Amino acid sequence: MLDMDLFKTYMNESEGFNRHNGIVFTVVEEGYCECEVDMGRQSLNPQGVAHGSLLFALCDCVTGMATATTGRSMLTQSANIHYLRPGVGGKLKARSRLIKNGRTTALCVGEVFDENGKLLVTSQFEVFYTSDTLTLPQKGEDGKWHPADGEGRWI
Repeated sequence: MLDMDLFKTYMNESEGFNRHNGIVFTVVEEGYCECEVDMGRQSLNPQGVAHGSLLFALCDCVTGMATATTGRSMLTQSANIHYLRPGVGGKLKARSRLIKNGRTTALCVGEVFDENGKLLVTSQFEVFYTSDTLTLPQKGEDGKWHPADGEGRWI
């Protein structure tokens, strides 16, 4: 069984895309996930609203986490996203739930909301399972995350 608290901690502390873009996971439960981002100037497109790629990234991150809570490693296979209104304000929140967990693929739905709770984006992400196990890194005495048992990646 996957330790959800450890998984959330790892995803929030590890170096990489999520941390670089300020994406923080707030809820990680079996088949469900929420994350948020504080928008800064780097989050905006030339028109001064949330860049579409940030909105897509929030959906990709939150649906990937919701799927990974099954304890299986995976990769996004396909995505469908609908931009409903521009993202404005200081904070965006995303949530996802796993709606179909198959033998080799899964389907998640994701949504992004502004700080007033207005729905900005809806999405569907299909993932392909690459392994039946997901092994999380372990935090070493040096405070850094290291692959468990010499494995190179957790996916």
